Amino acid sequence: MVVSEAPGSRYDVMVVGEYYFDLIFRGLPEVPKISADLWAEEFEWVPGAAYSTALALARLGTKAGWWCTFGNDIFSRMIIDEAGRENIDDGLFIHLDKPLRRVSAAFSFAHDRGFISYAEQPEPLPKPKDLDRVRPRILLLQGFSLDEERRALIQAARDLGIIVCSDLQHVDYKLSTPGIEEMLRLIDVFLPNSSEAKALTGEDDVERALASIARFCPTVVIKCGADGAVASSKGEICRVPALTVDVFDTTGAGDCFNAGFVHGLLNEPDLRGAIEIAVICGSLAVTGYGGRNLPFQKDLTKYRRREAAI
Repeated sequence: MVVSEAPGSRYDVMVVGEYYFDLIFRGLPEVPKISADLWAEEFEWVPGAAYSTALALARLGTKAGWWCTFGNDIFSRMIIDEAGRENIDDGLFIHLDKPLRRVSAAFSFAHDRGFISYAEQPEPLPKPKDLDRVRPRILLLQGFSLDEERRALIQAARDLGIIVCSDLQHVDYKLSTPGIEEMLRLIDVFLPNSSEAKALTGEDDVERALASIARFCPTVVIKCGADGAVASSKGEICRVPALTVDVFDTTGAGDCFNAGFVHGLLNEPDLRGAIEIAVICGSLAVTGYGGRNLPFQKDLTKYRRREAAI
């Protein structure tokens, strides 16, 4: 895949996605249930959702703008403060003079995690005119839907020659859902995780799910957790194993993987190189709370399985 230059653009990547203020509880004796009081052994709060993607791109040195709306509430203010400390570009931030609370309580186990979440209003997407103004090389969309607003944004990106990458995030669509095939054909890179891919296709095997989605989308990358990732691009199948790490918290790992893949698209000579960078970011993300242990660009060579691109 060739990612074209965007002369005069401030950003190589435009990340579109909401923030969440994540409250993470670790060391629970069991999964929460009604009428049971549970005490966690550890607790932390971290900025989450698309913040993790923006943070990963900032640490990798990618020129990225994060399109996100914030309110005047304490959660928005704390996320903005953290973004400033991490040198995340704020040029695409939208500020509202009213609360816009987005909060998740995560119960985290080594094998997986669950969330209880609250959000006050849908995240407004950029308009095609906004995309025309920003002109990134890659548009990275958090989440997935079939609404006309998203379709118009993706079509505008295609008309401008911008690569469109999108994850899935546990929506209830099936391949039989009207409009789903047409939307997948508009996306250049689709980035579901294994459980999402299986649910979407009705397959119980990741490889079959990959083949099923690849009928519609030119490049499909499935995140497989401890098993790394598997991808299909124009008939090429690529598998990259995860790093061997001690899992601390899996919150945000998928968002960090997405950032690593996009960084790889911009800097690596082939699909395998891009997936390798994605796997490094996803693997290191689970070694700390909410992706805080993400690598900087200078750290990548320590984890490469082959020589980095010149």
